[in-house]
Amino acid sequence: MKRISPFLSILMLLALGACTLPVPGGQSPTATISVTEAISAALTAPTETLAPTQPPAATEPPPAVEAAPTETLPAPQPTPTPTPLPPTPEPQAAAAQPTATQPAPTASPTPASTIDPETAFGEPSYQNPMQVANLGEWAQAETDLLPDNRNIRLRFKDGELYVTGKRLGFSTWWFSYHTLSDAYIEMTFETEDCSGDDAYGIIFRGPPHLAGTSYGYVAAFTCSGKVWVYRLDDANPWEAETLVEPVAAYAIRSGHDEENVIGVRAEGERFIIYANGVQVAEVEDDHFEKGRVGVFVRAAAPDAYTYRVTNFAYWILEEDQ
Repeated sequence: MKRISPFLSILMLLALGACTLPVPGGQSPTATISVTEAISAALTAPTETLAPTQPPAATEPPPAVEAAPTETLPAPQPTPTPTPLPPTPEPQAAAAQPTATQPAPTASPTPASTIDPETAFGEPSYQNPMQVANLGEWAQAETDLLPDNRNIRLRFKDGELYVTGKRLGFSTWWFSYHTLSDAYIEMTFETEDCSGDDAYGIIFRGPPHLAGTSYGYVAAFTCSGKVWVYRLDDANPWEAETLVEPVAAYAIRSGHDEENVIGVRAEGERFIIYANGVQVAEVEDDHFEKGRVGVFVRAAAPDAYTYRVTNFAYWILEEDQ
């Protein structure tokens, strides 16, 4: 698997959360908190972490960083998804038969795995349609304010959560207080004005609040319609492992002003990623067993990138101990 390293700089804003409770990434996951404690003022608060990725083209070469390779969004794979069907064989004439010949049957493609979480798992263990600003879910416990700094901004407006990545070429994430292990996690995204390598997604199995480290798994879609999965091991220095190179997926609606639902089924070391209910990736990794869930954003050129989250829900597949 491809290794991702810093290009411009190595930055990190220490992950935020309850400092007294233990329980992933990305371009970069505790206080163990039950769902029933979701709205308590004492719940751990989200944290924001920043990690470098390759800057937009035409920028000056970055200074060398301990001879480490630069961290960049991996190049897309040459084979598009889905794989086209084989051509239909031409019909062959039936010897000495007066009736019309019929085309030979074509191979049927293997249907993609799909999911409807309410059918599969029932009612969600937790759901927030963002119609009411739930500051306690995302705000910093120390200030009760949503983040707004040089790296990332979160704000509620008109019943939606707006997430802005301010630093071009950088991956940024912000955790909620929700801590999960085995679960199906789903967020609905409105892509807004985006293009190319602008990316949005979910970070999960992240660290506890104020843990002093950054880690977790990132499942992201780019605005060009690619799925991208990686594991963040550390942000200082940047240490990450690509699990799925960015690759086009037909189930992802590419471009601006589109709606996409990202689903992550995390069970043990197996992760299945869904786009609008259709499976687009599957990986296995055993580094992180549980942790907090948050939002991920990557702003590519030429400007900051903002998307909207209109629904956040999860189904616990195995109760946390």
